[in-house]
Amino acid sequence: MVLMTTETNAALLKPHLYKTILDNGLTTIVKEVPDGKVATVQIWVKAGSIYEDADEHGITHLIEHMIFKGTKTRGVGDIAAAIEEKGGQINAYTSYEYTVYHATLPASYWGTAMDVLSDAVLHSVFDAGELEKEKKVVLEEVRMRNDQPQTKLFQSLISTAYTVHPYRLPVIGTVASVSSFTRADILRYMAKHYHPNNFTVVVVGAVKADAVMKKVKEIFGGQKFQKNAVDKLPVEPPQKAFRMFNLEEDVNQSQLALAFHTSSFSNPDTPVLDIIAGILGHGDTSRLYNELRNKEGLVYQIDASSFTPKYPGMLEITATLDKDKIKVALRAILTELFKLKYAPVGRDELARVKYNQESDFIFNLEDVDGQARVLGSFEAQSGDPREDNYLAAVKAVSQADIMRVAKKYLNGHSLTAGYLVPKDASVTLSRTELSRIIKAAEQAAKASIPTSLVHSYLSNVHRFKLANGITLLVREDAEVPTVAVRVVFPGGLRGETTATNGAFAFISDLLPKGTAKLSYREISLQLADMAGDISGFNGKNTFGLKGDFLARFFAEGLGLVRDILLTPAFDPAEADKIRPELLAVLQQQEDSLPALAFKEFNQALFQGHPYGLNTAGSPAAISSLTAPELHKIYNEYAQPDKMVLSVAGKVKAKDVLTMVKRLFGGWKNGHAEQIHEDFLPPAPIEGSKVVNIPRDKEQSHIIIGFLGTTMKSKDRYAMDILDTVLSGQSGRLFMQLRDKQSLAYSLSAFELQGLDTGSFGVYIGTSPDKKDEAIKSVWQELSAIRDVPVTAEELERAKSILIGRYEMGLQTHGSQAMDMALDETYGLGLDYGDEYIHGLSMVTAGQVLAAAQKYIQPNHYVLVTVGASAKK
Repeated sequence: MVLMTTETNAALLKPHLYKTILDNGLTTIVKEVPDGKVATVQIWVKAGSIYEDADEHGITHLIEHMIFKGTKTRGVGDIAAAIEEKGGQINAYTSYEYTVYHATLPASYWGTAMDVLSDAVLHSVFDAGELEKEKKVVLEEVRMRNDQPQTKLFQSLISTAYTVHPYRLPVIGTVASVSSFTRADILRYMAKHYHPNNFTVVVVGAVKADAVMKKVKEIFGGQKFQKNAVDKLPVEPPQKAFRMFNLEEDVNQSQLALAFHTSSFSNPDTPVLDIIAGILGHGDTSRLYNELRNKEGLVYQIDASSFTPKYPGMLEITATLDKDKIKVALRAILTELFKLKYAPVGRDELARVKYNQESDFIFNLEDVDGQARVLGSFEAQSGDPREDNYLAAVKAVSQADIMRVAKKYLNGHSLTAGYLVPKDASVTLSRTELSRIIKAAEQAAKASIPTSLVHSYLSNVHRFKLANGITLLVREDAEVPTVAVRVVFPGGLRGETTATNGAFAFISDLLPKGTAKLSYREISLQLADMAGDISGFNGKNTFGLKGDFLARFFAEGLGLVRDILLTPAFDPAEADKIRPELLAVLQQQEDSLPALAFKEFNQALFQGHPYGLNTAGSPAAISSLTAPELHKIYNEYAQPDKMVLSVAGKVKAKDVLTMVKRLFGGWKNGHAEQIHEDFLPPAPIEGSKVVNIPRDKEQSHIIIGFLGTTMKSKDRYAMDILDTVLSGQSGRLFMQLRDKQSLAYSLSAFELQGLDTGSFGVYIGTSPDKKDEAIKSVWQELSAIRDVPVTAEELERAKSILIGRYEMGLQTHGSQAMDMALDETYGLGLDYGDEYIHGLSMVTAGQVLAAAQKYIQPNHYVLVTVGASAKK
């Protein structure tokens, strides 16, 4: 039933969800969140890369960059500043079918977001000088993408699978195309695509629909309807034979990718394809993960996804594996896919995947940004923003639907397959070989016997202390029917030495992989049946478990958390499966230039302090640590009197307390060796320490950094403000090095506030020929902030940003539970949020200057450079 509001004649699609279309064709969607404190404003423009002419490849993305570069009334940087000074965030992204400009901020400022975004979209000046600067920035982005193995693999996959449809072209464009664009080209494109009947305004949060509709009409109502002049897109012809490709790059880890042509978003097959992707490759209980990783050891990681955009898309499979297993893994993957055509999916398996699909969808709706993305996407793709029909269709997927859709799309002639391997890997796969693999997989699938698989956030916070020392924290919040559980122990890097570096990374992966009574497979099945997730985590100061469940499965989930914590198996066989995966992560870390730069920076800066160790571990320790040794380390640190158990979501505190006493009350503190909890901070670097790591890449990644402060120091508030003044799109570094000098695409200040020590510095990603100039400019900015106090405007803007960021960072139950647990573990107190906001509000410009002079030490710093050297 569709009702009409009294003032704006907007259609009430369902409670609190409104939609209206102006006479000029502009669509407005508003979802009221009465009890919220945040709002997001998004402008969706039907201007994506697929609508570009042959000489326009990448212009849509370039315009997205230029939109925030000044209007008739706002200069460069003023657009971002107008949002950030309210404690909000502003950004944009370009996809194949649309460009989205979005801002999220405290709800009382939603009108500011509407004014700023509409001004940018309607009145950008596209200054020719700024255009030339931004072209350089985008070209750096292109080069950066060329250094990313996964990006290259995906682009090769999609450009091979599509032969005529523009999905085959990279959204970002190419060096040649981006370099060619002029202001006239942009104005021509804007006139063609940026008109009201191509606009959808989406607003979600603590707003009133009538007020939003009225403001939209005031701003956009005078815009004229314009007939769309987009040429008809080419239709991708049916694929009659399989296609293949291969890549040899400067990488350590091989990867495999497959795709089959499928349906578009509005096709009734789409929800079925989503379920198929879930059956095949979503999580530890998926068929591909279980068969290829757990049973056969052919891959380290494997995933499946369904790409169903406005026009026919693809079912994609990606895997990380060793190069000598590519052919065998390819056959095994195809066999599992083809089985769906010949054998009905078990009822339990189908129900489990449906639960997980529903769970994933619901968790995406926890914050206003996620809700707006769903509304905008559904409206853009189908003309109806409501997700109800989709969820109903998912629930209705039958065993017969799975077989029907699999037979329709999962056929050998529709396959596109390819791999990425290290240079000189000597991996060859001929068309003849691939043909044989496809046929063999088809035969194996037909011969397979069906098996029945028996498959398992800050008001209202309560604190309890159990007799054995466990601290229980519970936040009651019934708004969304989810529950997050976080278990935190002291540990992590601060519990490691050079000889055991990686132990807690290993433990966090191994801990949930079995108990005294349940195998990893059985745990995975129980979690899947309750649409839940349990995983380990580790950091610099702590380690533990994370669990997320739909509220109706909380009791079962907490029971499983108990079994994992109290009776972990530490199975040597599972340890042997995890060990190569952790070593593969280290290899991938070496391939990621920013990650490598930060690893080297931490080692050089923190010296012998545990923070100088690699959170991911060392190859030697990971290779040598045994399951019993890991179990011993776990028992030393995982003691009840050190444990904080935090629960947030749709629960009652007294009920949780009863459950926790029953499940954990009998856990006694055992004998444990004395744990070293206090460390002396490292001595300042004598002079400068320069680390240069050459790599045959297109970019240089640079870190200049210093020892910083701790999370309990009174300096932390001034340092947070210092970091924020330098960072962000309206920060000094971005404005100077990127907007004005075009010296870097990626750059930011950063800080770590630890328990004993910390770090502060600047990261830059730039081209080799700009490296020296970029470093010089960074030092100029660091010197300036040491010499002259920040302005009153900068100070207040930074305070608003930090407070807004803190509040918005606690929207989900998971973030709430973890924040409570860490505050308790670190001794900050459950009222730390109030203390933090008060501390920030009291900081003066003089305190920021004093902090800058104290921590930015030009004679005691580390400089790390990773990547290409300047071209001669």
